[in-house]
Amino acid sequence: MMLFFALALAATPASPPAMVTMVRGPVTLVDGASRTPAPAPPFMLSGAQSLDVGAGGHVVLLRQGGAFAVDGPKLVDPESFRVSSSTDKVGPLLEKHTSLASAGAARGAGPALLRPVPNATALDVTDVRWTCDACGPQEVKIVDLRADAVMFTGRGEGMLKLGATKLPPGTYAVTVGDTERTFRVVPRADADAVLASVHAETIPDPADRASTVAAALLLAGYPTDALSTLEAAGLADQVTAYERLAGVRP
Repeated sequence: MMLFFALALAATPASPPAMVTMVRGPVTLVDGASRTPAPAPPFMLSGAQSLDVGAGGHVVLLRQGGAFAVDGPKLVDPESFRVSSSTDKVGPLLEKHTSLASAGAARGAGPALLRPVPNATALDVTDVRWTCDACGPQEVKIVDLRADAVMFTGRGEGMLKLGATKLPPGTYAVTVGDTERTFRVVPRADADAVLASVHAETIPDPADRASTVAAALLLAGYPTDALSTLEAAGLADQVTAYERLAGVRP
């Protein structure tokens, strides 16, 4: 199961895209003459689109220069929130991923791995999760491929926490029953510049902050950590959507 994002042509400098990470209350997506209820986040908002945030509505956008929270009534146009910065790392990611889509999850017999997200990078792996219909308990093993060393073994049903086992940067194979997948752990410093560009400290609401950090991690290629961020903030309604984008859910 690979992590796929559908890549479109980069937006022009005059029409930077934004990623909507939180929607509450009455919010309408305006696209030319079309007006439809805003979809569940996360979703991309092109420079040609806008959001009509009604009274009592609330949205959070991740855009060039960081994150921005808006309360209605207000018309939200991504162009109005464009912030120029030579250190911005979020804008280029948004321009690269002007649309979000996954190839869908491939399903075969046996366990299907949910965490860590297969064939993706991660900053921190704390557990192994999988789905399997009526498979019962499974043997789990994590191997450091470079050192050819077993880092973790266990047996469980659906999930096993790694506990005191901390995986240093490297490439690993995780086996659950007869299913084997690979993933890579990288230093947390690799994501520091992207996370700093979010300016999450400017967002007062904890759930809003978590949604922007998770969106940035997803865009930067750390889906396992994006999912962990959502779960830690209690944003269970967004976890399934992110799992689909990561290609681990159909």
